Amino acid sequence: MAHFKLNEADESFLKIPDDGVLLFTGASGTETWIERDRDSVVRVGIKSVATATANAATLGVRIDIGDDSAKGQDGPAPIETQLHASQAVQVLVKAGQRLSIKAYPHADNAQILRTVVWAGDLQPTYPVESKAEADARARANGEAAGFPEPPRGQTPHS
Repeated sequence: MAHFKLNEADESFLKIPDDGVLLFTGASGTETWIERDRDSVVRVGIKSVATATANAATLGVRIDIGDDSAKGQDGPAPIETQLHASQAVQVLVKAGQRLSIKAYPHADNAQILRTVVWAGDLQPTYPVESKAEADARARANGEAAGFPEPPRGQTPHS
């Protein structure tokens, strides 16, 4: 049985963005969660590299968040071709709530060489405050605790 290795192009493909934090590296994928102390838009990504071990090989990646999923695929490809698949999603993580994430590759007629899963917070387009800050401000103003609405015409995802 052949032993396949990553090449320079594969290593370059697997690099995570500068603003990303590595959550997993290996072959199988991961199940994890993300939690923030303030509402945050988070980008979650997966990249995977495999080598085709037979003709019509495919490499797919998938990110599951709740009942939603996003998929990416490379192939079908001939034997001994390097396959590269990636996918990224942006999701709002509400303050104090855990967001469960499952990210994994799947291959048909291919050997998975490496998979990386990463996450990075996107910068908001308006000032945000933590839940504790919002509650303290509301108490000081005699209002009900909670988060203010974003400025008109802007949303947490814009």
